[in-house]
Amino acid sequence: MARPELTPEQAARREVELLDIAYDIVEQQGLAALTMDKVVKRCSYSKGTVYKIFSGKEDLLSALCIRGLDKQLHLYQSVADFSGSSREKALALVYAYQFYARHYPVLFRCVLDGLSSVVLEKTQAHRLAQRASKEQRIAAICDQVVAEALTLGDISSKDFTVAQLTFANWAMSFGTTALMMSAQRAYNVSRVQLESALLFNASLVLDGIVWRPLYKDYDYESAWLRIQQFFQSFKP
Repeated sequence: MARPELTPEQAARREVELLDIAYDIVEQQGLAALTMDKVVKRCSYSKGTVYKIFSGKEDLLSALCIRGLDKQLHLYQSVADFSGSSREKALALVYAYQFYARHYPVLFRCVLDGLSSVVLEKTQAHRLAQRASKEQRIAAICDQVVAEALTLGDISSKDFTVAQLTFANWAMSFGTTALMMSAQRAYNVSRVQLESALLFNASLVLDGIVWRPLYKDYDYESAWLRIQQFFQSFKP
């Protein structure tokens, strides 16, 4: 007798269960240690069932990427509720990114490792579409803050596109956060604190864009404290 088809809810629960196992493997042993055989060994399903859900370790990694993007998206969406100028909201996004990376380091690394051509080529199409959708929604939130600044005149130069400014802010956030998390023994990294370095580096970039009010004209140290307090309510 043929087994009954799983309901969408049952299939989703199995996917989450297998993804939790994959997460634990990466957290305990590192990304290189993740294999389908290890996932099968730790779960109660047959190898065929596991492969029916995930086509391979690359597909699993892409699913972990999506989980990470969901965490990041949730934090970014909350910035809409933060009261402040457009530049303060840009700083809130910078803080949200490092908050996400610090509290979900496994997912932070997976999102980046999951961009390799090998992983993308071996990921199921529906999962690639999910990832693209999440990334676009995250970018849209960042774009909206930049667009607001342009509309309000907080950024007066028309020489930059929204995409360029969003990328500059993200590149600074990623570079600072990644170095502080992965290169802590490097001399230049060991001399600074992550959150103070983030505010300093962000201020250099935003002042370079001439995103007003400039650092010298406003108490951004107090604004940074307000941002920290705002995110204290978020539980990893």
